[in-house]
This record gives sequence, structure tokens and C-alpha cells, in this order.
Amino acid sequence: MSSTSQEILRAIYRAIESKLHLIGSVIEGSARNLILQQDIKDKGDFFQNTGYAIQFGNSSIDLAVGSNVPHEQYVLGGKVPSWTPIEPLKAWVERKGLAWVDKRSGKLLSIEQMAYMIQAKIKREGIPARNVFVEVIKNKQQWIYNQLDNIRVVL
Repeated sequence: MSSTSQEILRAIYRAIESKLHLIGSVIEGSARNLILQQDIKDKGDFFQNTGYAIQFGNSSIDLAVGSNVPHEQYVLGGKVPSWTPIEPLKAWVERKGLAWVDKRSGKLLSIEQMAYMIQAKIKREGIPARNVFVEVIKNKQQWIYNQLDNIRVVL
């Protein structure tokens, strides 16, 4: 490959990468706004770990968006009614500082009792999906296509 061809190829890569950074940052910002609007939080780690990455493959350049936390799949895809381990629920109740009272006796429920109640609700109803990234991409689809259609290569 001639040096001119290599320069052209590098210029194309730079132009595509630059455009993907713009698209990624807009998607990230819009997703963060939606996360706040939908009050998706626990320790705040889903919000804090939301971002994008540009990945170069052998024959592709990919833009990945998401949140780098273990529970991302449950926030984005929800959870069908099913059994949920009790320990993470107990930790969640404790972090949240929840204080529930038994309606009949008026006594304060323990962390374990609250966790089992939450577990029963998840088993009964599941967790709704809240895929903020799909929603943002859907809402910005035409803008994304316009950005990709307007890539300028500068040598």
C-alpha cells in the first residue's frame, strides 16, 4: 500500500472515530438524563458507570454504549417473575436505609423481613425493563444517520 493510500486510510479512520465520539457522547448524555428522570439508582453506580467506547476490530469500528455494572442486564432488560437471591436484597435494603412497619402490629420490620417481601414481589411480578440506551437511540436515530451521512475526510 502506498504512503498516499495509508494517509487516506488514516484520515478516513480519524473522521469515523471523531464522528463516533460525537454520537457516543450525545447518547451518553441523553441516557444519563433519562436515568435521572426514571430515578434509576441504587448506589448510583449504574449512572456513574454509564458511558461509551469505540472498539476497533479487524474489519469494523464499533460504538458500544452501556453501563459497566453487574446488574446492568436487570436494569435494561428487567427480570421476569422469578426467584432472586436474598443476600443482595438484604444489602440493598440496608444501603437504602429502608424502615417499614407491619400494618397489623405496628412493629418495625427487620432488614431480612423487608428483603423477603421484596423477593416475593420480584418472584410474583418481576422487574420492569428500562432500557434507556435503546430509547435514546430510537429517539435520536435520524440524527445519528445524519451524522454518519455527513462524515468529512480531511487529508
